[in-house]
Amino acid sequence: MKVRFQRAELHNHTTESDGKLTVSELMNYAAEEDFGVIALTDHNTVSGHEKAEETIRREKLPLSLICGVEATTFYGHILALGTSRMTDLMGLNPQTPEEFFLRLRRDGASVIGLAHPNCIGRPAMAGCRFDMEIHNWDLLDYMEVFNTSAGVGKQSDALIGNDRTLSWWEDLVLSGHRLAAVAGKDLHSRPKNLPYMRTYAVVPEEDDRDAGEQVIGAICRQKTFVTRGPLVNWEVRDGNLFLWFDQTLEYFEWNHRYEAVSPRLWMRDDTEKEREYLLDWSSKEVQLPLPDCAHAAVLRLYDGECDWENLLTAGICVRW
Repeated sequence: MKVRFQRAELHNHTTESDGKLTVSELMNYAAEEDFGVIALTDHNTVSGHEKAEETIRREKLPLSLICGVEATTFYGHILALGTSRMTDLMGLNPQTPEEFFLRLRRDGASVIGLAHPNCIGRPAMAGCRFDMEIHNWDLLDYMEVFNTSAGVGKQSDALIGNDRTLSWWEDLVLSGHRLAAVAGKDLHSRPKNLPYMRTYAVVPEEDDRDAGEQVIGAICRQKTFVTRGPLVNWEVRDGNLFLWFDQTLEYFEWNHRYEAVSPRLWMRDDTEKEREYLLDWSSKEVQLPLPDCAHAAVLRLYDGECDWENLLTAGICVRW
């Protein structure tokens, strides 16, 4: 199947809540940076949606808008995409949040996810850590496995807990839960121009829907991934995993040493077996045999050694 890759930034704020950019400024910044798809997810308000739609229409910006909201509580933050209503937070029980998830869905949410669930939390950032007890993961669609609001590097990852969140997501999907993985800039102001993880949706070439709807559909199919390196498509066929790489991202412009590095593919399956494969950047297609004893695996792509600082691409789950 022929596919294309749709970039999307799914976690953003404006002066309608606690951001420093007006709605118009955020939309124009997103167009300048070629976001393609942007979700407006202000804290506990949907007041910016009409302004965003008007800005895109009036200024003919090359953007597709996903209306959303970040339901912000003392027990964690929940992202609801595809909705233009703010669901009443009264009655939310952190021990049984499933009823709130259902209310989000009834209020129009197409997909529901967790924002920065392993953030440092109290006392530094009260409410940012996800402290609710989830009993039915089927009511959630995705997890923000990378949040880059604090920048990049060891200190910011320790603050936000990206490494713990990615491992948690991997554990969940290997136990059978169908959660997509995304990254979130969590934009509150114009950020520094640094490399960061981006969300891409793998979209069938014949899909002619609005780009925002395509991204929501990819989340529902678990066909998203996060990357600061190559774009990746994957398919399981006849007991083999096929991977295709597209190396057109700017990563290959600023990292001039990549040609001298042997990329590594790391795989962990649902039997807890881990494998590593040396790859070649010049190979556009990779074929790997899948173990008969397993039924699912998660993938990470590294730039050289398999350590956190070299992580290029993650959030890929394959099933067979």
